Amino acid sequence: MKKEISNEEKMRFNSLYQQIIEIACGNFMFRQEPSGRRDPLDTVAVLLNMMSEEIYNSCFKPQQRGEHPEFHFSIFLDKNYHITSYTYETPKILKWDEKKIDRPVSEILSNNSVTILKEELESNGEKPYQRLISLDFITENKSLYRAPCTIQKMTGINSDCSYVITAFRFGNKEEEDEKDSNTARSSKSEKKESAATKILLKQVRLYILRNLHTELPSLKELGLIHRTNKTKLKEEFKKMYGTTIPRFHMKKRLEKGALLIRSTELPISIIMQKCGFKDHSHFSKNFKLQYGQTPSQYRIKNAWSIQ
Repeated sequence: MKKEISNEEKMRFNSLYQQIIEIACGNFMFRQEPSGRRDPLDTVAVLLNMMSEEIYNSCFKPQQRGEHPEFHFSIFLDKNYHITSYTYETPKILKWDEKKIDRPVSEILSNNSVTILKEELESNGEKPYQRLISLDFITENKSLYRAPCTIQKMTGINSDCSYVITAFRFGNKEEEDEKDSNTARSSKSEKKESAATKILLKQVRLYILRNLHTELPSLKELGLIHRTNKTKLKEEFKKMYGTTIPRFHMKKRLEKGALLIRSTELPISIIMQKCGFKDHSHFSKNFKLQYGQTPSQYRIKNAWSIQ
């Protein structure tokens, strides 16, 4: 006999589904609150939060002092803290001459790092996503290799992959030596202005994606919100994204509507409201212009997608 899903579990599934919809529409600010149960649903929530955070940081946040995190390597552990596998480059990075499979993690980490690892795993169920922690790895010649890492409990996955240590490295974005001081100063100033403009436009784009359920503010209001002027916002956005802000907003609202029509059984009237349309004919007219079908026709054609 199949176990009946409780109302609480249905709400948790719906919340996860809503976050996936938001990510698919380009909104990386939606976060899940862990329930504290540390079950597979909490694991999925943590992973979605981590993914959203990484995408947001890499795409929308300026990096400090030209540094940015890059994936380095991962090591997987079973429930007894024994190594079960690792990514391809790990032995080369840590200078291992032999395989480290089926060995306790204490053989690759310093005593202090083992303690940190276990303490983090015992406490990280309360955190929405992991922080970077420095761990010391033991190389083949017994020297230490320090790397900033995230430590994650993989609840609900197979027993060979109960925990994962993911190491990162930081690269420097500064590129050219200054040959002529005046030219260099001018070039640096232009790059800074260009970088600031790109960050501004990405923030405006994210603001639009986070507010697809509402009408778009005027360009003047949008400029005031982001501390810039209407003309710069209008010209630079089109230069960077190849379209105007109103057209981008409309396109993304309709994409969200199409996604909800394909993947849910929500009434089209509700979907219309979730996409910020107050008038059905306005929604239907613009939807047909973008997809060549009315919302109802689109749902019938894509009915196979609805489970």
